[in-house]
Amino acid sequence: MDNSKLCDAHCHPHDDIENLDMLPNLKTGHITVMGVRQDDWDRVAEVTNACEPGRCVPSFGIHPWFLHRLMVDDDADPETHYDQVLTTKIASEKQDMIRALDPPFSRGEWVNNLKQRLVDYPQALVGEVGLDRAARLLPGGAIEWHGIKPTTVQTSIEHQMNVLRIQLLIAREFKRPVSVHCVQASGHLLQLLQELAPTKKKKETPPPLLRLCLHSFMGSAGSIPQFLKLKGYAIYVSFSVAICGRMDKKKLYDLMASIPEDRILIESDLNTPCGLDHAMEEITKWVGEARQWTIEKTIEQTYKNWRTFVGGIQK
Repeated sequence: MDNSKLCDAHCHPHDDIENLDMLPNLKTGHITVMGVRQDDWDRVAEVTNACEPGRCVPSFGIHPWFLHRLMVDDDADPETHYDQVLTTKIASEKQDMIRALDPPFSRGEWVNNLKQRLVDYPQALVGEVGLDRAARLLPGGAIEWHGIKPTTVQTSIEHQMNVLRIQLLIAREFKRPVSVHCVQASGHLLQLLQELAPTKKKKETPPPLLRLCLHSFMGSAGSIPQFLKLKGYAIYVSFSVAICGRMDKKKLYDLMASIPEDRILIESDLNTPCGLDHAMEEITKWVGEARQWTIEKTIEQTYKNWRTFVGGIQK
């Protein structure tokens, strides 16, 4: 297997601080490194700067698990903001959460921070962004999810859509691709993308398509045409063993086979360099089996697709 042409369309290896020195030795040729909060963007930048040009593509965005910290209306005070965007049936849990959380970021602050990263890194994507109707906040607003029982407190889907709307508009302004997380919210995502679809008058040059990747997609094959026919977008679909491996194998293979040849991507979605090469080799095999492609065909096609998605990187 020619690992040098394997392209990980979505991963978080910078989370594993103790093993960052493994990154230069990965066999996987290219990695797309996803930022999820403002406080991990520096490490995304450091990892990118340490890689040879074109090998690591940075992505800066706010993941739906952390959107409660972002204000859309700067007229609200912090407590009012949290009261408006957090939901739960257990009032005491909500009040405990509000008291525990740090003050939110003003709209001007986080928007300017994101735009500055895109200025500093012309090759950067916007990501990881999206919608998640299943996610619940951890006690005290903690961010380390492993082994901790979540509360019943969630971020309202309305607030998630408001923040995603802003991030998508920034992506269109800077002409950057977007990596999207979507859990139990395909209908909401479709609605938002339709709302933001560009309109053009006759004789006007249409704006460039917004390239958007549905990462580790686990929706139904029947939902894919709805995304693909959206005007103003080039929709890609990416698969990982870590997440998509939870699906029934036949349903997953049917889903993989339903994606247009030039829109399928592969990823690890791992938060460590450990095992990343193996994860990429496995998902390559799965896609090849699902589409009845050889390993060589699978690598070449996903390599070509990834380069087109991220913006024509040649190496």
